[in-house]
Amino acid sequence: MLHSLKIGCLVLVSISFVRTSFADFDFEKSQTLMQKTDCLSCHAQNQKIVGPSFHDISKKYQSDPQALPHLTKSVKNGGSGHWGTIPMPAHPTLSEDEIKKMVEGILSLVSQGESEKRVEEKKASISQLQNATSQDIVKGLNLFQGKIRFAHKGPSCIACHHVKNDAVMGGGILAKDLTEVFSRLGEPGVRAILGAPPFPVMQQAYKDKALTKDEIFALVSFLDDADQKKLYQQPKDYGMGLFLSGIFGAILLMLFYTLFGAKRKKYSVNQAIYDRQMKSQ
Repeated sequence: MLHSLKIGCLVLVSISFVRTSFADFDFEKSQTLMQKTDCLSCHAQNQKIVGPSFHDISKKYQSDPQALPHLTKSVKNGGSGHWGTIPMPAHPTLSEDEIKKMVEGILSLVSQGESEKRVEEKKASISQLQNATSQDIVKGLNLFQGKIRFAHKGPSCIACHHVKNDAVMGGGILAKDLTEVFSRLGEPGVRAILGAPPFPVMQQAYKDKALTKDEIFALVSFLDDADQKKLYQQPKDYGMGLFLSGIFGAILLMLFYTLFGAKRKKYSVNQAIYDRQMKSQ
């Protein structure tokens, strides 16, 4: 009951944000909290990564004050909300004051236009893949398949994912096919997910086994290359090969048992004892 009252008060305070001036709100202060909670892995001030930009969020809640309670609840409890299908992790350790500061910081962007800070952010978002080499792509391929182990011993990507690529064996089906992940999320989105996975299964799999920057760069290079070449790749079909291998293996086993089992006893020991007794009479 007390928790519900606290959330209710927080929502009322949050709604009052849209009725007051945003001049006293400071996005810079809220960024410190966002770094602490890994918010900046999936969100940026003016650019969509995995999730929407903070500027787009601020505009939505400025135009639709009735939806503002969803913002405060999403920060605390996580969930997919109404922005997309990729879930946002919960942040149960955040206090109400910290949530309030983060909401204030986001809402402070409502009145901001194109600024020098936005221009700098756009410059910083220029693809780093222009420096990727064929060696980086091959390294990413080998990391994806597990031919090279991750530095912190995390599981290989192919255990759960598949990529349509001539150089890749059939991958897992537990998670999505990553052939077109670069087209769907772009470089910042792919980097964000590899650096701070938002999915519970990935979070558990890579707990205390985070990928290094070099590993992320190599994987992103490979996934970008796979996406660009997807139309020229043929999915590998191992069905007939496995079927023929099974038949060949069964024939070998039968030959083995025939050759090495020719001198085996063909009757029971009791039969031999019975025959000897009958001869002795």
